[in-house]
Amino acid sequence: MPLACSLAAQRVALSLDDAPFLRPSPRLEAPAQHRVMLATLKDRKVRAILFANGVNGGDTPEGKAILRTWGEAGHLLANHSYSHWDLNQDDVTLKAYEEDLLSGEAVLRDLPGFTHLYRYPFLRAGNTVAKRDGFYAFLKVHGYGIGHVSIDTADYMLDERLRQRLEKEPSADLAPYRDLYLKHLWACARFYDTWSREVFGREIPHVILMHSRLLNALFLGDVIDFFRAKGWRWIDPAEAFKDAAYALMPRNLPGGEALAEAVAAERGQQGFVKAWREKAKDPDDLLFSEGRLKARMDQLGL
Repeated sequence: MPLACSLAAQRVALSLDDAPFLRPSPRLEAPAQHRVMLATLKDRKVRAILFANGVNGGDTPEGKAILRTWGEAGHLLANHSYSHWDLNQDDVTLKAYEEDLLSGEAVLRDLPGFTHLYRYPFLRAGNTVAKRDGFYAFLKVHGYGIGHVSIDTADYMLDERLRQRLEKEPSADLAPYRDLYLKHLWACARFYDTWSREVFGREIPHVILMHSRLLNALFLGDVIDFFRAKGWRWIDPAEAFKDAAYALMPRNLPGGEALAEAVAAERGQQGFVKAWREKAKDPDDLLFSEGRLKARMDQLGL
């Protein structure tokens, strides 16, 4: 499919990982970041799903109060583990990882908006068959679906650079960060949408992975407006997760990654990424890559 193809009228749901992320921050501290994001979503009539951790502040009075505010505002809350461990690491056992899910659930289960979806930290679902399939079985027993991602992004990389700049230069011009962020997200959207159409043979409603970070407190409104200007429609995450694609439990190994990548690997379908890179004529088309994004940030002095 040509890179210039029209992707208008596509649907996308917003997910934010690592909430509430109570890390000290320049410009806006975490509680203010959440107030801004909530106001932005209310103003633009967009519903989000937050994937929360205990280790990122969810298991503190301040963090729980923030998460409750999201739930009371009508947004969904879901489990992103307690400790944000990587199931593909040899020293992370299946038993410990299962117990960590339950610890994450304990943080959230009494809050409004809690829904039984689990998103793997780092999108990694196990480096052995026993861990991958054992945790799949555990999810089913405990009534969880997988909080799959269809559009992966590296917004956290831009957030780190933005934070570093503001710590050194509080009055820095933020426009270059916003502009590159939008280019990065659009490159990710086009890349993963085309890959998803190839894998599933149809258009699927997307779930984009972004993070609870300063970057999105500053630019979430720009992101929503940008995608709408491109003809995309923001939909309720609950609507997206009803699609049959999100019920899949891919058998790729190591397990995990974005949905199209995981299913393609399970089927032994190789070559999409290489073909996409070879067809790219505009360097911006390659900004889905973390390596390319880092190189562009370096080039721009961000």
